[in-house]
Amino acid sequence: MSKQKKKALIVGIGGHAHVWKKALALHDDWELSAIIDTNTEKLEHSASTWGVKESETYTTMEEAIQFGKNSYNLVIIETPTFSHHVLAMEAMELGLNVICEKNMACTIDQGRQMVKTALKYPTLCTALGTQTRYFPQNWTIKKYFLENREQLGEITSLNLTYLYNWGKTRQGWRRWLRDLFLEDMAPHHLDLIRYLTDMDVVQVSGVNFTPSFSYFKGSSTTFAIIALSTPENYNDPDKWIYATYRGDWQKKGELFHKVDLNCVGGEINLLEKGKKKTVDATIFEDPEGFKYNSENVPITSDIEYNSKDYVAELYLLEEMSKGIDSKGVNQPRTNFCDSFKSFAVTRGIVESFETKKAVFIPKYWKNLPI
Repeated sequence: MSKQKKKALIVGIGGHAHVWKKALALHDDWELSAIIDTNTEKLEHSASTWGVKESETYTTMEEAIQFGKNSYNLVIIETPTFSHHVLAMEAMELGLNVICEKNMACTIDQGRQMVKTALKYPTLCTALGTQTRYFPQNWTIKKYFLENREQLGEITSLNLTYLYNWGKTRQGWRRWLRDLFLEDMAPHHLDLIRYLTDMDVVQVSGVNFTPSFSYFKGSSTTFAIIALSTPENYNDPDKWIYATYRGDWQKKGELFHKVDLNCVGGEINLLEKGKKKTVDATIFEDPEGFKYNSENVPITSDIEYNSKDYVAELYLLEEMSKGIDSKGVNQPRTNFCDSFKSFAVTRGIVESFETKKAVFIPKYWKNLPI
């Protein structure tokens, strides 16, 4: 007897929604059952494209719940950032589990409201769409660290650089964003820094700007110095480690992405140039690091050791499926309570740039039980 599939709604049928459509089709536990969009003309011609019945196209979640032919398990929110907090909270109030596209919200207050609502409905699962942490090359860094932790020792620092030639501008609603790169791409990288280190960002100094030659209307480039710590050491700078971050959508030439995870006893390095990705690891043989052995590390797809080789959106759906089965006990790792700590870094960089001061990030989740 085949297992009954869980049913998903997608809200906002723009570009990235097609990625989720494909992921739902490939995952054993899920199927796309309905779509929601405020553009009624788009909905009229979308049923066949999206593989749903015309009767399962709606303009609001309330319509889907009231008139839908199915009992839905999940809503995937793929709308502009300014709508995320309202749609996510409304979905939970309707009894729906939620995956929300990053960035989480536009303001700290909106993000805090989303966390409070998630805590109010503990049997529901939430997740933010920061699935870049589950790309095979990124998982390979973490996997090697976990499996060689005794030799590598404590993490001492991290460097992340992401340079991409986007062209003259972004299209669609994103071109209206003031801090374009910071709000749209940097959330993935800032979340990745937390994921690789298993630490929270406690302080940030950052700048957002647009190169003089750029056609972008919003800032295309972000630089930041980031301090990280475990919760018990938030207020002890002597226990912090530091990361550097450089992100740029106006780099000319091919894609350049580099991650250096530096440890007392060695280092792990990811280099991505164009379509080529390599991960190398070095173990120091003496305390000073003058003697060392390096090796290439095969990139693997067993994200968090899952046997189905689900990656990226597929692995996020896997976590969501298991979380729903547990009635919220086993939340996806990118749940709203955890993801707020990554989202807060983006707002901290904005505050730092505007005030020209370093910003203490944990103040943003003060009095939240996260």
